[in-house]
Amino acid sequence: MTSARGIIVFVTLLFSTACSQQSTQQVATIYGPVTGVTTSEVKAFRSIPYAAAPIGELRWQSPQPPTPWDTARSANEYGPACWQPTTGNGNDQFLDMLLDGSGMSSFKKGLLNLGMSLLGANVSEDCLTLSVISPLNVTEPLPVMFWIHGGAHQFGDGGQWYESASLVNQGVILVNINYRLGLYGFFAHADLAAEDDNGSTGNYGMLDQLAALQWVQDNIENFGGDPNNVTIFGESAGAHSVGQLMASPLSKGLFHRAIAQSGAGFHQFQSTHSNYEHDSGYQSGAKAVTVMNVEGDDAISRLRAMTTEQLQKMAVMPELSATYHPQIDGYVLPQSTAQIFAEGRQMPVPLIVGSNADEGSVLYYLGLPPVDGNEALDPRSVSAWESILDDAFGANAPEVLKHYQPQTDDDVVKLAETMMTDSLFGRHAYYMAGAHGKKAHPAYFYFYERHPPTADQTIGASHALEINHVFGGLMPLWPSDERDAELTTEMQRYWVQFARTGNPNYEGAQYWPAFSDSPREMVFGHERTADRAVDRKKRYEAMRAQQDARVAKATE
Repeated sequence: MTSARGIIVFVTLLFSTACSQQSTQQVATIYGPVTGVTTSEVKAFRSIPYAAAPIGELRWQSPQPPTPWDTARSANEYGPACWQPTTGNGNDQFLDMLLDGSGMSSFKKGLLNLGMSLLGANVSEDCLTLSVISPLNVTEPLPVMFWIHGGAHQFGDGGQWYESASLVNQGVILVNINYRLGLYGFFAHADLAAEDDNGSTGNYGMLDQLAALQWVQDNIENFGGDPNNVTIFGESAGAHSVGQLMASPLSKGLFHRAIAQSGAGFHQFQSTHSNYEHDSGYQSGAKAVTVMNVEGDDAISRLRAMTTEQLQKMAVMPELSATYHPQIDGYVLPQSTAQIFAEGRQMPVPLIVGSNADEGSVLYYLGLPPVDGNEALDPRSVSAWESILDDAFGANAPEVLKHYQPQTDDDVVKLAETMMTDSLFGRHAYYMAGAHGKKAHPAYFYFYERHPPTADQTIGASHALEINHVFGGLMPLWPSDERDAELTTEMQRYWVQFARTGNPNYEGAQYWPAFSDSPREMVFGHERTADRAVDRKKRYEAMRAQQDARVAKATE
């Protein structure tokens, strides 16, 4: 029988990224030299500051340059994630439900949970760092892949989970970043806009992403990367960030290709000035000041003087946190991402965008609405379901109902989960590819269908599962078979070839056609990879009028 100590040692090794590593050579940055580590597979420079700690008077300000250093700075270890709730949060619930539905044995789930508890949660406001991972031997400037993590703009980090030797050794430099989250990344207030030179507020997390991209332009050549060939890629909120960076005029020249996995930013209409679907940023900011009992001309200075513990209530209060997302502020985001794409004013770079077949199999049960842009309702009867569709789609409701028609009340919950998959993820990826392709910008559309290869799995091709293949095995102990190894090779080669050339196709692979008026999708299927006509096109088109109405309202 395995001892408790033996299990702890095994799990510690399983989660460790520090095995068999030694100091590597010194590399210069514009702020000072850094030394990283060399493992058996890669060189890693971890948690390099790209901006000053956003604390004290720098809380809720644009990122500022870090203080330069002269002596070589150790970049051996990962630092803290940006501040986020560390207990009882949606991220933990999502992971628990993902593991429960994976078909994984109870023993393996126990090992994973033990490993995560041993790692602990290290969070701080002093978190604006990035990591650079490179092959052991770089003989020519390599394409740069710049990863933006997900987590609803409230959770997550760019740390050890994304240190992928298998991706890097396809011939790229990988950059993983932290950026401010939640209250510290996306809080808006009229007084903050008034003190900003550009009248901006509420987009500190986006400005962090832009600052990290500028750091890449200034420094990546010294690490073996090509600053003229940078691909931004991200998943979920990271993919929304990809769309928003493509929509921001501040991004010009900072990247050259884009990959959006399960997100586009097309569903977000948060604004500093207008209450389209939530309170405006200014309204939320005013409420926060009241909640914290700091009304008056010195409200912001008093909030800046508080600790993260004192600000906890303001950070997690649902009415406020619902607005902690990138904001239409007239500067970082002049208009909604969807509107900018509709008008063809996005960055004209090659794009890969797609979604997973069962995005809602976990997310829906965390309280997301069946139809994005509408209330988070929980219908349990055919009549309640039809009422929701009438409210959401108006005159188009009968056409939408054809694709989501319950036979009995027992069918409703599963249909709501399916609609959430299509509404929040699938259709926006489809709309994004279409809007980009119409401007003659290369766009490649995918659909991921791989589910855990176990008889007991219940989650299907759930949200975030494609990350396993893009990064070559992110989740330890996850159920897998030979198809997973094959799919990892395929997806990594498509992604890297796209980063290299702007076209994902490579010799010997299934051909991936660009999105066109006769749209096709690359299907990363459970058993094989294939190209086909967009399978859910009719569903997405039936919902288009609702999205168009949201865009129109946000431009009034």
